[in-house]
Amino acid sequence: MSDEDTLEVLLVEDNPGDVRLIEELLDEATRRAATLSDSDSVGTPRLRRTARLADGLQQLEASRVDVLLLDLGLPDSSGIDTLETVRDRTNEVPVVVLTGLHDESVGVQAVQRGAQEYLVKDELTPPLLYRSIRHAIERKKFDRTQAALHDASRDLVQAESKAEVSQFAVDAAADVFEHCCIGIFLFDAETNALEPTAVYTDHFEMDSGDVPTLHPNESTITWQAFVDDETIVCEDLQEIDYFRRLDVPLRSGLWVPLDGHGVLVIVSEEAGGIDQQTQQLADHLAATAEVALDRVEREESLRRQERELATQNRQLEELNRTNDLIREIDQVLVQATTRDAIEQAVCELLTRTERFAFAWIGEVADGEITPRSWAGAGPDYLDIVSLSVSDSASPAATTASTGATTVVSNVASGLRDEPWRKAAIARGLQSAISIPLQYNELPYGVLTVFATEPDAFSDRSRRVFEQLGETIAYAMNSVETRRTLLTDTVVELELEIRETGGQFEQLAREAGCHLRYGGLVPQTDGTTRIFFDATDASSDVVVDAAATIPGIRDIDYIGSGDDAGRLRFEAVVSGPTVPSVLVECGGIARSIRVEDAVTHVVVELPDATDVRSFVNRVEEKYPETKLRARRDKERTDRPRQAFGTTLEAELTRRQLEVLQTAYHSGYFEWPRDRTGEEVATALGITQPTFNAHLRTAERKLCAMLFDDGPVSSERVNQHT
Repeated sequence: MSDEDTLEVLLVEDNPGDVRLIEELLDEATRRAATLSDSDSVGTPRLRRTARLADGLQQLEASRVDVLLLDLGLPDSSGIDTLETVRDRTNEVPVVVLTGLHDESVGVQAVQRGAQEYLVKDELTPPLLYRSIRHAIERKKFDRTQAALHDASRDLVQAESKAEVSQFAVDAAADVFEHCCIGIFLFDAETNALEPTAVYTDHFEMDSGDVPTLHPNESTITWQAFVDDETIVCEDLQEIDYFRRLDVPLRSGLWVPLDGHGVLVIVSEEAGGIDQQTQQLADHLAATAEVALDRVEREESLRRQERELATQNRQLEELNRTNDLIREIDQVLVQATTRDAIEQAVCELLTRTERFAFAWIGEVADGEITPRSWAGAGPDYLDIVSLSVSDSASPAATTASTGATTVVSNVASGLRDEPWRKAAIARGLQSAISIPLQYNELPYGVLTVFATEPDAFSDRSRRVFEQLGETIAYAMNSVETRRTLLTDTVVELELEIRETGGQFEQLAREAGCHLRYGGLVPQTDGTTRIFFDATDASSDVVVDAAATIPGIRDIDYIGSGDDAGRLRFEAVVSGPTVPSVLVECGGIARSIRVEDAVTHVVVELPDATDVRSFVNRVEEKYPETKLRARRDKERTDRPRQAFGTTLEAELTRRQLEVLQTAYHSGYFEWPRDRTGEEVATALGITQPTFNAHLRTAERKLCAMLFDDGPVSSERVNQHT
């Protein structure tokens, strides 16, 4: 007979007759218990006795005792004090009180003080004694279970993470369910797997680390319980191949889903070891764990939202400061008259506060970045790092190479791999952003800004800086164009451009004709209205050819020009055009001809312009560009150019569009090449609207010519 099949009973009784009575009753009860089912048996009693309470207490501490039969009248203790002394020493062993008194109040007191049963000696029978022992053991087991669940509930209320909830629940289950392996698997939404979050395996001589992660493609009972959200009980695990292959004596199991959080698993070494009481206790523990997991999930969600909100508030504050800075920069850009002034002002304003430590602008040419302006701490950084586009991985080189914004959140990451990082860290520069300065696909360099803190450039800041880059490039383009219009001495270049890929090169090729630009009018929808002449082709051929070319949205034949064989057309095109590209590069087109699929251009630049840089910009857009001639000349039409600049300032964009379109359409010719209704239709407006815009523009034009007030004298003179 094994120790596990033996019921250790300790009798504390000083009356030899009562001792013999108890022994006889237990022997009879044991014989009767042998005929009972296993579920009703608590084991074979083995009785030990002592006559004194002190000796009984020593045995309770020295050896295993499954149940204590306690007489309340002993030589060294009597009455309820005897029970209280036992309870003060241990509360784990169930106690059955024996007495010769027929006093119901004593029995009530005994149960209230912790006894599981109260028996009167002369009323004892073998079934009553055996049943009382069994009930005492079960009641004590139930009390321990309740205490464990109560402690678990208290701990679960205080748990701060799902891992803690799982561990508390498993620890409580280990106290309640004997000879079981227990685990909680929680669902990980990122890995789409059930992770063993807390496991108890001490009884089975196996390491908890051996419990695997369960994936959905694996056919397991745990996944089935989780997906179906239903409790599963298996009476014999050896019928399942997976458990037969395990070198552990697992025979039965219980899987309780945790309301979408995961699964509580309890497996026993006994076949049919999961009884109804186990299921009820497991359901109670699972329900408590579910509540705790729900609470932790809500609290984690709230903390996550609070962190996100704090991060967003911080980013918004930083963004507001950045926007304020950008507005200051915009005001400076409006007033700047040179590219150098723009670049220096941008760098100085960016580094005026502690937010940004160093800023510099470089121009890219022949694979090298040449610093043009800088401000802030550590300008010697530019003397140390490589400024080669191909040999350096610095933010500026990366942006120059890719044409896209580069953000380095932590400069300290990868110090050994990229030398520029060491130079930056040595100067306290911990994060960086580099943005291309580009306007209508034309590059004006690279702006790089360093901050003294990691992660200083959020996605929102990045978008703001990208807009700033476009604004800076636009301002550079504007000052160069304005300088071209107002300068007295100009450089005249003759360019030959092949393979522009433009609409008019294709049109000349398809129609077999020669083209000459006559003027262009930017439209409010982003398209461009272009007027041109064509020779060596009929109007029908030109119109039919234009209909096959992508990018030419509309074309109209205006009429024949002054020269024989020259036909005048109007077209609306989308995308960049040769004259618009020349303007964006800082030049003013004087004539543009397309002959034999080659575009011949005469363009004027201010005398201080770097011709090589201008040509390089054009080549960025049209690689097959050749400089055929260069001439220095005095501008003879400066008053006209100044007058035109003043007129553009006086007219609204729509008024200027109507006036230019009417002029280039031949509206002012006599007889008119186009009527007001035809021009209005081309512009997509009604004739009364056309007439209103045109009359307003004509009135402002006449005021500039004939009035003695500030419009004509001051506004024209200030440009001449």
